[in-house]
Amino acid sequence: MNLTAPSPTPPPTHARLRLAVVDDHAIIRGVFVTLVEDAPDMIMAWTASSLAEASDKLRWDVPDFLVMDVGLPDGNGFDFAAEVLSRLPHLPILIVSADEDHSYPGRAAAAGARGFIAKEASLELLVEAVNTIQQGGQWFPAG
Repeated sequence: MNLTAPSPTPPPTHARLRLAVVDDHAIIRGVFVTLVEDAPDMIMAWTASSLAEASDKLRWDVPDFLVMDVGLPDGNGFDFAAEVLSRLPHLPILIVSADEDHSYPGRAAAAGARGFIAKEASLELLVEAVNTIQQGGQWFPAG
C-alpha cells in the first residue's frame, strides 16, 4: 500500500480580517458576531464585555481590527483606545456609541481611533466604515 501525505490546503487568496469587539451589551456583541459570520472576508477574533477583559485578551491575541464602545462599566472607550494605540499604533479602531453626543467623533479622533459611528447606523454603513478604515481611510461623520 502506498501512503502519501495529504496535499496541503492552498492558502486563501486573501487573508480574512480578524475583528474584535468590546461592548458591554450582549445583544450588540451578538450583532457583530452575526455580521462577521455573514461576511466572507471577516472572522471574529474575540469579544469582550469590559475593558479589563479586552486588555487581557489583547495581551494574547491582537486582532486586525478593533470595534470599541464608548461607555463600559470599567471606563471609557476613548481612554482605552488611546492606551491600546500607545502600544499598538497600527491597530485600526472604530469607536461606536448609542449616545448622540456631538463631541464623540472629535474625541474618537483625538484618542487615535480611525473612525466613529453611531450604533443606530445601518449594517451596510457599518460594513462600509470597517472596509474604509481597513483600506487606510477614516470614518467620521460630517459636521
